[in-house]
Amino acid sequence: MRKSLLLLVLILFSVSAFAYEEDSSCVRCHGDEIMMKELGYPQLYLDPSEVDAEVNMGGISCVSCHLGNSEAMNMDDAHKGMPRPFYAAVGKNHKYQAVGREITNYDPIQPKGTNRTKVLIRKPDPEKAKELGIKKIIQLQYHDRDPETMAYNPEIAMKTCGSCHEDEVTDYNKSGMGLNKYQRGFTTWTSSPPGPQNCGYWFGDQENVEAVKAEAHGEYTDKMAAGSARGCNKCHASCNDCHYEGFKKSKARHSFTASPDKLSCYGSGKGTICHAGPMDRRRGAGFLRQEFAFPVNELPRDAHEEAGLNCSDCHTFKDHSYGHLGSEDARQSCQSCHTEIYDAIKAGDHQNVDCTSCHIQEVGAYQFTFWGPGKSEGQPNKFSKHKQFYGKRDKPMLVKHPETGLWIPLKPYPMGTMGIKKEMEMEGLKLRSIEKTEVKGKTEIGEPESFIVERKADQVNDMYIITGTHDGFDDNDKMLAWIQMDKMSHSIGDARDCDSCHSSHEQNFTSWYTYMNPADVTKPFNGSYTIKADKNGITFDNFTNSEVSLAKGRKISDFAPFLINNTLWNVKGIDLEIKFDDKKYAEGRGEFLQLSAKLHDMINKTKDADKKKQLETIKAVANHNAGYAAKMLKELR
Repeated sequence: MRKSLLLLVLILFSVSAFAYEEDSSCVRCHGDEIMMKELGYPQLYLDPSEVDAEVNMGGISCVSCHLGNSEAMNMDDAHKGMPRPFYAAVGKNHKYQAVGREITNYDPIQPKGTNRTKVLIRKPDPEKAKELGIKKIIQLQYHDRDPETMAYNPEIAMKTCGSCHEDEVTDYNKSGMGLNKYQRGFTTWTSSPPGPQNCGYWFGDQENVEAVKAEAHGEYTDKMAAGSARGCNKCHASCNDCHYEGFKKSKARHSFTASPDKLSCYGSGKGTICHAGPMDRRRGAGFLRQEFAFPVNELPRDAHEEAGLNCSDCHTFKDHSYGHLGSEDARQSCQSCHTEIYDAIKAGDHQNVDCTSCHIQEVGAYQFTFWGPGKSEGQPNKFSKHKQFYGKRDKPMLVKHPETGLWIPLKPYPMGTMGIKKEMEMEGLKLRSIEKTEVKGKTEIGEPESFIVERKADQVNDMYIITGTHDGFDDNDKMLAWIQMDKMSHSIGDARDCDSCHSSHEQNFTSWYTYMNPADVTKPFNGSYTIKADKNGITFDNFTNSEVSLAKGRKISDFAPFLINNTLWNVKGIDLEIKFDDKKYAEGRGEFLQLSAKLHDMINKTKDADKKKQLETIKAVANHNAGYAAKMLKELR
């Protein structure tokens, strides 16, 4: 008991640490290397001077961030009230639930291995895992989270980080990320808008759970919903998730940063969570890609990531909030580095075409997703997410935003939730707006009693089309089917060829995938399909697949209902063709080619380095606005 309690101070990797108080019980124990070895936990030794140097916050002590009692030498008293990092584990007795770091013998929070998705994930001690009924550790969570729900804990954050950064914590605690605000606006599967979506409804509100029970066929329990809520909460950030650099090697494991590193935004090596989840695993157009991509290492990297840019170089925030998803802020940040091109686009025919529409090509990740019977968080669940249809799409579909008029790239793919008995009719193209909704807060962890969630139509880019509820799926009764249409925002690189949009008003795409969830199939199966979008609507066609070998107790309708009926996502009556003037395009294309040839010749002939650089800039501008480039060339002379 004495040993295990002593260990827990190492949780003190969290936010901050020793401002070298040599008389504190923290330093007298954890700063004594011999004592730590005698106790059998040399990994808990920390050199106080190294901790002080890494924290570099000045004037704070261990208890400023770790709480506890630095005056007490009694083990229990010294550690009383200390929040602690923990792991999320699954197994016989753990259904994605918290377990203390003793399960890994307090293995130091330092990166191991080269796979950035899991440098902080550890294997449990075999004997302890057997004793506790744990099969696998899924995630590491820092001490400013609630071990019961896995949610960010505003109360702990205010007691720790907020003791010095009160304004920042106050701002974050009422921000979209701090309150996990917008996911909580998805109250049921059938509420539209915001509509059913890939991440499901918000499982963490009991009123939502009761409403879903009423619209569902078959048994759906509170235990299932609570497990799903824990799984969802893992992705939403705490202070330490962004500012503690546990994924970087350091002597004292107390390294912090004011400006989060891009790996922090991608889960800090604790799994494909945070933005790694929705960007690379779901949308398939992420910023980091490589080992975060699905399929792994098969998709081109983002040019800006290769150039060494960080997320915050383009995404600026105010009051710990990054604004809404449809904001112009990120697009306008392009102007910082691409001034001439940005100005040329604003002055030309493509002023209402988002940069990403041309500069994102091949995308990956989900090609289908279905919510149906299966296992989630280590336990049976009526609504388990069958998402492992990982593959590639040759390019996104361009859609004109119904509110802003901006053409943006989306990835439409079939989705459905099994066992929904509420009748839903086919709807048109909709934005994932959220009508003003009052959400109850979790006061037990420091959230307000309630707060308002609202997202206007011009503040979102993601869209969807509900095709209705459909029957014919065995015990799963009916399926609520929709087309998921996520905005593609990253993996920016070389532009599409002009003809990829202007050779036809019709848009055509091909997807292929491999499904490999061992809970559903005994071996992977592969498949493909095509998509056509035109003035009449959208059609999914030409489905192919290899043999499907079902796992014990699993049915096709649980996870792959498209193999029973693949026509349910075909929609008529929505105009999705690309609009342009054929004659004007042909004339403009000719002018562009002539100008390109002229610039090519001039660049090759000039010996003046400065002039060559200017000509290359004009050539880049010409790809976006030939008339603007011609004017620049004329002024250059």
